[in-house]
Amino acid sequence: MKLFCCVVRFIILASLFSGCGYHLVGYGSALPQHIRTIAIPVFKNTSPEPNIHRDVTDSIRRSFITDGRLKLVGTKESDLLIRGILTDYQLRAVSFSGMDVAEEYIVRLGVQVEAYDRVKKKILLAQKFVTQWDYKATSGVTGSESARFAALKEAYDDLGSRLISIIIEQF
Repeated sequence: MKLFCCVVRFIILASLFSGCGYHLVGYGSALPQHIRTIAIPVFKNTSPEPNIHRDVTDSIRRSFITDGRLKLVGTKESDLLIRGILTDYQLRAVSFSGMDVAEEYIVRLGVQVEAYDRVKKKILLAQKFVTQWDYKATSGVTGSESARFAALKEAYDDLGSRLISIIIEQF
């Protein structure tokens, strides 16, 4: 009887996950088979914040390296080329103390991204992404700047994760 119950459970679980399109995140790819390498040149920056585009690019590169399904290479050797433009950077106070001092901020980034299949010579994705992260200000400038940089890092990491999800997993 125990064997019968185990077999029934296995069949039920197998039927739930077979053919439903489920797969483990980080395994497999919805990209065409010929795409195995990726290049991510430094994004352009049209935002009012200087040099931030380098950090965005570095974080997105790290996300793809960590994911490991595509090998990061130079532009000329790549199957897939990711180009981007940092279009927006906003820093807004959203919470104030009773003395009208900003206590909490939101940092918001906008990035226009294009994924280009260099083998088939066609655009796979052209989309704008917006991400934002909040942080609490401290009484000192150094602490507030550290909190802002930490919020920016979280926003960069969010962009990297979303790009992997949309480009590789198409989800």
